[in-house]
Amino acid sequence: MHSSPTTITGVATMIVLLLLPALTAIGIAIVPWVVGRHEVFGVTVPPDTFADAPIRRYRIVFSIVVGALGAVSVLACFVLWRLAGATMTFWCASVLSVLVMIAGFTIQQRFRRRVIAIKRERGWTTAGAKRMVIADDDMIPRPLTLWWDLVYVLVIAATITVGYAGYDHMPQRVPIHTDAAGIVNGWADKSPSVIWFAPLMELMLAAVMTGAHAAVLYAKRQVNTDSPTNPTRRYATMARAWSVYVLLVGVVTTLGIGMTIQLGTIGVLDLGLVGLTGAFAGAFALIGGIMVMLFYGQHGSVNDGAISNDGSANNDGTDDDTSPWDEERYWYGGIIYVNRNDPTIWVPKRFGAGWTVNMGRPAVWVGTVILLILVIALPFVFTVLL
Repeated sequence: MHSSPTTITGVATMIVLLLLPALTAIGIAIVPWVVGRHEVFGVTVPPDTFADAPIRRYRIVFSIVVGALGAVSVLACFVLWRLAGATMTFWCASVLSVLVMIAGFTIQQRFRRRVIAIKRERGWTTAGAKRMVIADDDMIPRPLTLWWDLVYVLVIAATITVGYAGYDHMPQRVPIHTDAAGIVNGWADKSPSVIWFAPLMELMLAAVMTGAHAAVLYAKRQVNTDSPTNPTRRYATMARAWSVYVLLVGVVTTLGIGMTIQLGTIGVLDLGLVGLTGAFAGAFALIGGIMVMLFYGQHGSVNDGAISNDGSANNDGTDDDTSPWDEERYWYGGIIYVNRNDPTIWVPKRFGAGWTVNMGRPAVWVGTVILLILVIALPFVFTVLL
């Protein structure tokens, strides 16, 4: 026997779960087309290379293969749903989403090696180290400041208020956990401490999303000094879009999951809705990220008028066979950045959209350890409170 969703909620949860591998695949498949003219599969190249026939073919093949993997993953999860039920589908969608990411990385590495070989064969050179320019222009869009993240305080306060307001109606045996099918399989005795589980989870989520917002604000900027104004404006527009995206995703995820857990705890909602809320939040984050990538690209590259009709770069001071910067010795696999001489903690990704961390900074390792401790400690803290 297997558990199978028989309610509208269960079916909706399964539909959203089935979308996750597909959305993951789409997000990876579009990367080679939105990263900008100077980076192909994590390799620094001259701007004209973006339209080079072999490299264009690599990009097309990469997108097709990753997209096909996503389609196969969705089909496999759908079949498993019909044969084995909701719990197995949850694990199928989760595992295959991760496997799609691993496969995307593996394929990216293969094409990266090919691009490096072409780069050596054709003698593409660099024009020197990266140079940083920040244009002072009141017309340039500004990202949302960290003051906006105070909205999380309101979210947490609202969740606590709802918990105490509904405490009298809380059942003597409180549901605290469900399986993938939305069936409750964990209980706790009624206690004021139960109310604090949702706010603690919201606090952890808020901290992570605030850190992501800080990355948008304080990351290193990549701007060519030969033509700083337009690239700076494009980067600023992209950064503002990402700051809005991070805040929206953070609020939707934190409020949605936290409030659903709280309302389920006091008996107002079915706790099985937590699974649907979490799946919806994941799908919302993926769809939102894909939209930002498509509209703005990495560094605002989608709007840079990069390639003319004949495949050559437009006249912005970089239409030759040199690259404006090249830090490949600091990028492992074009993915992991390690530079002890760079004081910056957050840097734009070379392959992907958004930012990553400089693993050469001790603060990054300290922050990672602290985050892991918080994630591991939260269940123990909740157990003690109960």
